[in-house]
Amino acid sequence: MIDRARLRHASDLIRRGQLAPAGRIVAEALAVAPGDADVWALAGEFELMRGDLPRAVDASRRALAIEPHSLLRRVQLARILAFANRLGEAKRACDDALAAGAGAPDHLTLLGSILVRCEDYDRALALYRQALARDPGFLEAKRGLVTVYRFIGRFAEAETLCDELLRITPDDIEMVHLRSSLRTQTVQSNHVDDLTERLAQDVADWRARVQLCYSLAKELEDLGRYPESFAALEEGASLRHRNTVYDVARDIEIFGAIKQAFSATPLAQLRGKGHPSEEPIFIVGMPRSGTTLVERIVSSHSAVFAAGELQDIATELVALATRTHGDLAQRRLELPALALATELAELGENYLRATRRITGHTPRFIDKLPLNFLYVGYIRLALPKARIVHVRRDPMDSCYAMYKYLFKHAYPFSYDQESLGRYFAAYRDLMDFWHRTFPGEIVEIEYEKLIANQESETRRLIGELGLEWEDGCLEFHRNAAASTTGSATQVREPIYASSVAKWRRYERELEPLRRVLAETGVI
Repeated sequence: MIDRARLRHASDLIRRGQLAPAGRIVAEALAVAPGDADVWALAGEFELMRGDLPRAVDASRRALAIEPHSLLRRVQLARILAFANRLGEAKRACDDALAAGAGAPDHLTLLGSILVRCEDYDRALALYRQALARDPGFLEAKRGLVTVYRFIGRFAEAETLCDELLRITPDDIEMVHLRSSLRTQTVQSNHVDDLTERLAQDVADWRARVQLCYSLAKELEDLGRYPESFAALEEGASLRHRNTVYDVARDIEIFGAIKQAFSATPLAQLRGKGHPSEEPIFIVGMPRSGTTLVERIVSSHSAVFAAGELQDIATELVALATRTHGDLAQRRLELPALALATELAELGENYLRATRRITGHTPRFIDKLPLNFLYVGYIRLALPKARIVHVRRDPMDSCYAMYKYLFKHAYPFSYDQESLGRYFAAYRDLMDFWHRTFPGEIVEIEYEKLIANQESETRRLIGELGLEWEDGCLEFHRNAAASTTGSATQVREPIYASSVAKWRRYERELEPLRRVLAETGVI
């Protein structure tokens, strides 16, 4: 007989991150009661927290198989599939849960958040509103609405709802941080005093203090108070860096392994064996370098759909290499070479299949994950007719734009000037390698030239992508499509030059970064 109290204790341990004792209880429970749905559901949560997403999905499916009519099991499966980035399956699991009668506000809100991940914003809005119709005070549904309003460009409504939420829960630092990003602050209307007062208090959670620092830095920069802005930014970045386990040298090792793999492989033997699809357009570069601007320009063309920042190339590459060569978890530096020794046409086919959850309804689609610059060589071989656009930006402007932006999870190198400079230098070196290895096969766009010569550079870009010219590409700011990136507010404005050379306001403060870029030959 399974001890339900012990299962509840394990669930509590999982929530608190105490995985070792929780894992022992889960293993014992599976041995005693392998046919119990609660045990498999708990195992799914344990594997999810542990980061073994395939096993989390499998455990959740087993729980549902034991209790096929359980609404709770359907909702859990949808959630875990979303975490595993299996968004097509997650969306179908959402549909199943709704068809089975999901109607409680917490379930509707959770399913809405999954649909946001799947970029189905209209249905997500409908679920959030349905949740609020059933419980007008349900805060998580209101928070979900704020997120979607920001993505789809309804910034005034998002700010109004932020203010409403902060009247109810004034310590909701996530909303405080998001509110600062929704518009350019003015002397007449800003939150500098509120942010300063909050920071003067003893903020127990370092994550909350980081968000407050970044919010204050952003608003002070909007107001032209640059020395104060950088002081707040530096405090926030340093605090985030101190609490992040990261070594830039490990990333740089991968860059070297990629170059070595392609240098040691006779690429002529791999040419012409990829998938023949012409659909994908990959836009790569460093984050905050103008990739979103280029995406909005190209996706304003009637034949092109912006699919967002997809993880599928990396996911499918690792999956294919693992199937071919076994578990590579402890062989990270071998992965680049082993991935080349796979059927790369299969990589192209698997990538296209995986992205079909949102693509396939227009002749072309854009994958705008900036860090796909790591996989340029694999893309060229797996999808030889795909177009790759590399967006370059002035190194100091590019790095400062990253340094001042608080990423939710990604880009841990961006919180320390030396790490940022070293990573940027490795990126530039790798892109130079790709250009030498695949000459003339990467479309190069310089952010500053695009800003200065919008029409001529846009016409060149559209032509190099093999598209017929459409005047709408010059009016990208009228593009109604959602944007989930840090540039969600900027891309809804016409091109402006105020971000060019912005780093020069902080030449003294950014000297550690400039020195690294000079020492590595970038500038």
